[in-house]
Amino acid sequence: MTQRKTLAVALMAGGKSMRMGRDKARLTGNDGRELWQERLELLRQTGAKEVMISCREDQDYLTQSGVRLVYDRWPGAGPLGGIVSCLDGMEADYLLVMAVDLPGMTCEGLAALVAAAGIDPMGWSPAFRRLQLSGIGAKASAPPEGGTPTGAVFRNKGILEPLAGVYPKAMAAAGRRRLEAGELDLRGWIAEGEAAGLMQVLEAPDEWSGLFVNVNDPAAWEKWMDSGLA
Repeated sequence: MTQRKTLAVALMAGGKSMRMGRDKARLTGNDGRELWQERLELLRQTGAKEVMISCREDQDYLTQSGVRLVYDRWPGAGPLGGIVSCLDGMEADYLLVMAVDLPGMTCEGLAALVAAAGIDPMGWSPAFRRLQLSGIGAKASAPPEGGTPTGAVFRNKGILEPLAGVYPKAMAAAGRRRLEAGELDLRGWIAEGEAAGLMQVLEAPDEWSGLFVNVNDPAAWEKWMDSGLA
């Protein structure tokens, strides 16, 4: 029996979008919604009671979201600063994060991440819970039954994908220490978590590669919009 834990979710939308040349969160999809709106709705489908957006203070348009905005305590520190700020500010045991520029991530993919972490959180929506119990994460090396839940991120075709992952609140202390030391690499932080038994890195099945499509620049966004998946 997996342990019952609480889960918060956070949309990571505070990047400077330098390669895109404009705020990625405001890119408009074929359905007329901005990317942040569509991705936030996906996270809301989990039924998590704590829903946050990690963002910059100048992204005032995000106030219309109606959810909690978490401003980086370490401006300019990249995604590590955003994730740790959310970990520090939440009440839940675990945090499911998703970058706003991952348009291919699905509800099934999020359920697989949490299932692979071995977490059976309280307060999920019935539909999302059915996905978690359906065995969608079976191809990942999840903790054995009765094992201790951990955070989880996937490696996709040799590349770590830390911006769609599950992080325990206990990772915050190491994150703060690294931020104060100017060590901003997520890989080092995750490796430290692995050594402490707080995180695991799992290999994503080949068929999951589309979940991690990243739109960092205009060419990548145009390709996504032309893919028929947008």
